[in-house]
Amino acid sequence: HGNEYEGMEAARHVIAELDPATMSGAFVAVLTANPFAYASRTRETSIAVDGLNLARVFPGAPDGAPTHQLAAALLALVERTVGPEDLLLDLHSGTAEVAFATMVGYRSVEGAGRGRPEEAARHMGLPLLWEIPDAPGPLNAETARRGIPTIGAETTGRAGCRAEDVARYRQGLRNLLAWMGICPGWPMPVRDDRKAQTTVDLLAPTTGFLRVETELLAPVAEGERIGIVLDPFGNPLAEVHSPVGGAIWAVRETPYVDAGDLIFMIGVA
Repeated sequence: HGNEYEGMEAARHVIAELDPATMSGAFVAVLTANPFAYASRTRETSIAVDGLNLARVFPGAPDGAPTHQLAAALLALVERTVGPEDLLLDLHSGTAEVAFATMVGYRSVEGAGRGRPEEAARHMGLPLLWEIPDAPGPLNAETARRGIPTIGAETTGRAGCRAEDVARYRQGLRNLLAWMGICPGWPMPVRDDRKAQTTVDLLAPTTGFLRVETELLAPVAEGERIGIVLDPFGNPLAEVHSPVGGAIWAVRETPYVDAGDLIFMIGVA
């Protein structure tokens, strides 16, 4: 996504810290996966090109729209580059409207590509450990289904680039390079033995003004009201209740919502 900056900045820092003479392996970084979206400072490819969301169109199509062609080319690059002893790390962050907690996870896809990603996620060292539900469209879901060792990460976002988020991603990259033996002189990370948590997305039930009644990382009980959608005069249109107990892992911070917009993500206890 073109306005998710933390991952690209963290990778630049790590590249500057590498000493090829001491490395046992390679670190390959695609710093700007969607140059169309990056140039327009948006999540999606510019509407002047095709307006599509790259992370929702994998595996893409070589003869499709420009974003489909880009997806097909990126997937082909990954398939040529990432072997069973390697690792694909897909760094994301929250949208311009929705802030995410910092987390790393592996796709809930059974198969040959499952064990290594789980161990990688457990050694990256981010605050939350996520078992990511399978879904069509994202690169990390498509590669996981193909047995390519893959993990994904999220952090705050909001089209910003907070220093603390960049620092967490930078350290996470360093942890992975040490764990994989690529940078043997770097400190070995501690394994995270916690149970990985699944998540549930909550979508806006109607269009209106969302009044959020919780905050990022706050605990939530099953059935608890965590928001309400209002009309322009403040009249309630719909209440939002958590369907599960857990914690708030993502929260919408831009009040206006259309029906179907992501407004919360709950980490299930």
